[in-house]
Formats: sequence, C-alpha cells, structure tokens
Amino acid sequence: MACNLVWEPDGVLKRFAGLVTADEFIWAVKQVHSDSRFDEARYVICDFSEADAKAVSEQALTEIAALNYGAYASNPNCRIVIVTDDAEFSGRIGRTLMSPDLASYSVEVRPTVSDARDWLDSQPQLHQLSDVMGFRLR
Repeated sequence: MACNLVWEPDGVLKRFAGLVTADEFIWAVKQVHSDSRFDEARYVICDFSEADAKAVSEQALTEIAALNYGAYASNPNCRIVIVTDDAEFSGRIGRTLMSPDLASYSVEVRPTVSDARDWLDSQPQLHQLSDVMGFRLR
C-alpha cells in the first residue's frame, strides 16, 4: 500500500494505492489525527480510487470510528469523504462510519475526488466548540 498525505489549506487529501490492509488504513487515520494541522482541518478526503480496500473489514472501520470519536473532541468542525466506486466497501462504510451508533464526523462516500470536493463546497461551514473541556454544544 502506498498512502500519500497531501495537506491543503483547509484539510488533507489521503491518496491510497494498491492493496490497502486494515492496519495501513488505521495507521493513516492516526497519522492525520496526530498532526497539529488536524485541529484546524475542515475535511479529510480518503481517495481509494486507485486502491483495493477489500481487506478493510467492518471491524477495522469500527476501530476507525472510535478513533474519529476521540479526534472529534479536539476538532468537531471536520467532515470526512471516502472516494470509492467499490459498492462492497461503500456498504461497509455505511454500516460503520455512517452508522448513527458510531458516528461522530459527517461521513460521505463519493465516486471521484472532484465529486468529493463539490460535496464539501456545498456544505455550510461548521462552527462547533470543542469537547476537550468536557462539554459539547450542538
């Protein structure tokens, strides 16, 4: 697997290539969350258009949902877009990262990076306060 992180002014584009394992996807999520720039990020685009994510199980996506939940406490103003045209992978994302029981960030699936950017541009800017002090305003 190759994962290229491209930090942009308002977020990050993660480009995956080749066979992506669950551990590699989790590693990439941790890399973004641990970067100081993430606290100001408004989006994360995970581009799987040149990758095979068959090895990314629902169990791994549940772990990613937990990581996202923790990251949400320090940056609640981010959205995540997964770029894929793989129906099976989209289904796993829907059952985990988009599940009301596991959701923290708004997660969308789009077929191309261009569609992902268009969707992000159509969304209102979030202005939520962080939960790091033990409270959350919605």
